[in-house]
Amino acid sequence: MLAAIRLGASPELASLLVAATGLLAIVCTVPVGAAIDRIGDKRSMTVATTFAAAALTASALSLALPLTWALGLYVTAHIARVPSTVAWGLARQSVLAETVAADDRGKAMTALGGAQRAGSLAGPLVSALLLLWLPMWSVFVCALILVASATFCLQIRRFNATFDSATAAAKKARTDADLALQVRWGAVIVAGLNMVVLAIARVTQPIVVALWGMHLGWTDSHIALAIALGSALEMVIMVPGGYLKDRVGRSAVLALCLTIFGAGFLVTPLVPTSGSFIMGLVLMAVGNGFGAGINMTIGADLSPNTGRATFLSIWSLFSQVAIVAGPVGVSVTMVTLSLPAVFTLVGSCAIGGAVWALATQPYTKLPTGRSSL
Repeated sequence: MLAAIRLGASPELASLLVAATGLLAIVCTVPVGAAIDRIGDKRSMTVATTFAAAALTASALSLALPLTWALGLYVTAHIARVPSTVAWGLARQSVLAETVAADDRGKAMTALGGAQRAGSLAGPLVSALLLLWLPMWSVFVCALILVASATFCLQIRRFNATFDSATAAAKKARTDADLALQVRWGAVIVAGLNMVVLAIARVTQPIVVALWGMHLGWTDSHIALAIALGSALEMVIMVPGGYLKDRVGRSAVLALCLTIFGAGFLVTPLVPTSGSFIMGLVLMAVGNGFGAGINMTIGADLSPNTGRATFLSIWSLFSQVAIVAGPVGVSVTMVTLSLPAVFTLVGSCAIGGAVWALATQPYTKLPTGRSSL
């Protein structure tokens, strides 16, 4: 948003660009998944990073050069990065689902989710450091270097020997019965409803936390620090969370995640004090940490052996739609009711989702982890 505003966009236009990015991700997800199934995971990542590099170059040029059409170039480049981001995420998830045994899938997907969260934390920090001494375009040049490095690493056989051999071995080990397995769409929809609840809670959390902090008189720096510390706590909690997914099962961990996460929402507005606020933040961080990677893990559990990337793209729509709709729901609830009502509504939905996860386990038949005990 800041780059677009620097180039002359109004705050409203910059916000619209963010919304358009989310909508485009929804629209292109399934076609991108189908393309991954056609050309392969590794090749898809290579193509995606190449296109992303071109888009980042255009973004940097729009900021570095005195172009009359700089804003148009930046907007085009920003939108062009969306399919690449979607492709990279789906291909990585597909590879892990393909090569990691079901008994270790929870830990693997949690590690993948942890890597993404670490990047989300490190990216803004690196950007902030760059902007202390360098102009805005340096951030995109840094991203370009990282993308180019990732593409280069994908081409080095020595680095990718395990990647290639594991994928080939997994495909070779498929039996006719494995290939004949069909998607259980009923289970997908039932499990997907909880992904909607979890995604809404996650996308709503930073919004309502910031608003409640302002309501209590916290400064912007204190609010930002609280959110950062919560993210750090999530990174710690996700380690045992990954282990539990494989030991006690997906539904149990999802229920644990939603229960604690929801409790954090419910506790926060009970007493309008900093103590209650901090307690709520801790509960939210712990709950969200336990649930790190649960969406990708369950998606992999339900995915077929053929057309896996296409299925995962459909599965991701549950959370993507919720991510777009969540902020809208917050706005509507605040206008019609109040900010505490948002906390209560989201927290209640999360608790209900926990009950739903346990009640529907006999139908979804998600891995319980009992065989590994």
